[in-house]
Amino acid sequence: MRGASFVLAVLLLCVGAARAADDSVATKFDSFCADWMKKLEARERDNRAAIRWKAGTDGVQGDFVGYSHEHRCQLKPALGPGSTPIGKIIYTEMVYRQAGKSTAEALKVEPRAVDATEVTEIFRYSAGKWVY
Repeated sequence: MRGASFVLAVLLLCVGAARAADDSVATKFDSFCADWMKKLEARERDNRAAIRWKAGTDGVQGDFVGYSHEHRCQLKPALGPGSTPIGKIIYTEMVYRQAGKSTAEALKVEPRAVDATEVTEIFRYSAGKWVY
């Protein structure tokens, strides 16, 4: 029976190591997800700063792409040893519009959403990091 106890101990050790690895992958994905959303915030700021204003009969208007603050980070459970972890980030991409009699006036107006698209980004875990 001593052999069976040894095998059980090794199996429990392997299960514990696998859980620790899964926890590490999940922790890294949470961090990756937060960083990804910060990159989208920066992209929105850049998009807003680069609005191309169009003149019309009532003044000017310009559109820019922004992103919802609400998002979901989902980690697909590993299918088994050696399987590649997969993660998804789901958020909404918005097209915002600002308008006014002049560019200066339009910049003071709160942007309003004129279009929304749900986006799902899929990532894989490879060589110790999350990649697109």
